[in-house]
Amino acid sequence: MLKVQNVSFSYKDKVVLDDISFSMGKGKFLSIIGPNGSGKTTLLNLLTGYLEKKTGSIKFLGKEIKNYSVEELSRNFAIINQNTNIRFPFTCLEIVMMGRNPFRERMKKLSENDMEIVYKSMEITDTLKFSDSLITQISGGEFQRVMLARALSQKPSILFLDEAFSAMDISQRIKSLKLIKGLVIKEGLTVVSIIHDLNLAYMFSDEVCVLKEGKMVAFGKCSDIMTADFINEVFDINVDRIDNRGFLIML
Repeated sequence: MLKVQNVSFSYKDKVVLDDISFSMGKGKFLSIIGPNGSGKTTLLNLLTGYLEKKTGSIKFLGKEIKNYSVEELSRNFAIINQNTNIRFPFTCLEIVMMGRNPFRERMKKLSENDMEIVYKSMEITDTLKFSDSLITQISGGEFQRVMLARALSQKPSILFLDEAFSAMDISQRIKSLKLIKGLVIKEGLTVVSIIHDLNLAYMFSDEVCVLKEGKMVAFGKCSDIMTADFINEVFDINVDRIDNRGFLIML
């Protein structure tokens, strides 16, 4: 699905990412983890085509990202950013309907099939009850669930998440990740997610890409990469133990 080769990126004279290479297949959940300032969001923005790399190659299905049109990318990529801000008082239903815009003929209403997808996306994210509520009048966690419904209504090949559930309480965050993981397993959805919570990354990811100071210091299966010694080295935190339920972190 994605192949990244020798990608580097700088803001003016500051190197943000240095010689990043990895590839991932369809139906995988990849988490990008690392300390603050390590280049996680920059990497995600490069993968989505929002930023253009300085050197190297980023390919989606064998074709350079830069050679896709915006319309083509919008039919394949759905993106949820933690800082999304919508000020116009659309209803939540209208927001989720926007996820079908890449597939709608110009100046035409959504089809019956489109609306079925919209309502299904709201049903599985438990946001149908917000259909008539204004997006400007719901809580931060509810807002992020509506954004998830909108993203899923796009039926994307790849779902990109940048700390997309940061405003949710822990219950809703886990429910949302369980939902996405189910779509990965059952429907072959591919996910690239920035997650700061190492326990959640460990529990839900198939693979992790670990960044530190702009360099990729590890890539692979969680169980192979996220050892107590490695976590201590990268994040400077002490881990008492790791099992299939996650970490016990000693502060």
